Amino acid sequence: MSSSSDYSDAVKAQLRAKLDNEVAVFLQRLQSVGVDDEVDDFEIEDIGDEARRLHGLTGSGSSSSSKESGASKDKIPYQVYYTDDVSDQIQTHLEKKKLAKKKRDKKAQIDRLEETMAELNVQRRSLLNDAEIKRLSHNAGDISTDIEMTKILEQYRVNGMKRCRLDAERQSLEYEIWELGKEKR
Repeated sequence: MSSSSDYSDAVKAQLRAKLDNEVAVFLQRLQSVGVDDEVDDFEIEDIGDEARRLHGLTGSGSSSSSKESGASKDKIPYQVYYTDDVSDQIQTHLEKKKLAKKKRDKKAQIDRLEETMAELNVQRRSLLNDAEIKRLSHNAGDISTDIEMTKILEQYRVNGMKRCRLDAERQSLEYEIWELGKEKR
């Protein structure tokens, strides 16, 4: 077996470049297949630009080693970023996808809550209409109408409390979505 010291810096750089290029192509294939089509509100950066940006942050020492080995910029098509940066890129990509899924799930919950709240609003309006009809048709001394009115008003209050609980839950979910938006940055 040969050790890593058997290879020159230029060969190491080319091997790293090939590996990084293959990983970048793999990520692009994932995106082109439509894996990220459902990701809302996330901008997927160009992998090559991200790689060069990451290399600029971490790879400043590699250019001096390539000059020492006699390799020129013409022989290496682009500067190489480290393999750790590729795994970081993949990890970041996966984390963004998880955050996007959480956000979509929370939005779906909010939609269901809003539908339920709308149904409760319709029921409450209907109860108010029923109460108004009962009030207008009320005969003095008719106890059954008073009992019916009490039941209607009790149901109206119960619906109001349910709606308030659902609204609080909706606001909590919206806050969680806002927190997820902060987390993605």
